[in-house]
Amino acid sequence: MMSLTSVLLPEGELRVARCDTLDKLIAVSDGDAALLYLYILRHGDSADEKTVQRTLHLSHDRYERAVFTLNSLTAPAASAEPSADKPDAPAYTPDELRRARIDDHKFSAVCQMAEETLGRTLTEGQLRCLLTAYDHLGLSAEAIIELLAWLKNEKGMVRLSDIRRETYAWADMGIYSAKDAQAYLARKTNEKPLSAAIYRALGADPESPAPKEQRVCAFALSHGFPSEAVELAVGRTDKKQGRHSLDYTLGILRRWDEKGVHTVSEITALEPETRTAVGQTQSAPTDPATLSQWEQDWAARVKGHRRKEE
Repeated sequence: MMSLTSVLLPEGELRVARCDTLDKLIAVSDGDAALLYLYILRHGDSADEKTVQRTLHLSHDRYERAVFTLNSLTAPAASAEPSADKPDAPAYTPDELRRARIDDHKFSAVCQMAEETLGRTLTEGQLRCLLTAYDHLGLSAEAIIELLAWLKNEKGMVRLSDIRRETYAWADMGIYSAKDAQAYLARKTNEKPLSAAIYRALGADPESPAPKEQRVCAFALSHGFPSEAVELAVGRTDKKQGRHSLDYTLGILRRWDEKGVHTVSEITALEPETRTAVGQTQSAPTDPATLSQWEQDWAARVKGHRRKEE
């Protein structure tokens, strides 16, 4: 085997690559995605799409697939539901739970509100969850009461898992006081019609969206995409992939955000809806049987890698 010392230890400017990303690229065996990753590593992401395609000798479709693969490999995984049983959470004894409710009038008010919300006397596990939020996570009693009232209004039937998930989420977002809670809930109320419209554009149920649907919706809301733009991204996903793919849709939204286009008029001005590849017409989604061999291999590798990741 030839010596690779000169490759591994080159002279000149160095770039640092993430080992986890390299491992994923090796696992998926996608040459175009690896080449695009090296280009971005060398030049950053300042170059426009046309320049990258020309430099790497990639067709528009091959470039789109490489971008999709990289987005799929580098997108942060949906965080698991936080648990009050994390090692760093105190393991309150039954006596500590009882004393906290008796001795701290603010925590006692939280417990009373929780019993009204749940419609029953608190169990030891429910008390532990509330004390963790109050004593360990640092949410004020007033903030927890706001949270409980909101959950009751939103869900009707509130479960312990709802309280646990939301208290940890609020702590992660820095929502500790009643003032913070009221501002956050007011914003959520204003966003509710927008998020419902985005979920409908994704083909999701606004009342019970899946975690991946929530991730796409959160990205769209935080980056200023209206539901019409999300619907356009879904439509282009279906045309390119021949099926729904939230990962691909999210990749499209990310690319548009990087280019600074968010409304349908901005997007179609940059990427006209009628644009077609040379020698092709914009028609029904491509039948997988008509794909070239490398495209079928690419699709199979991505699918296999996704199954492994899941």
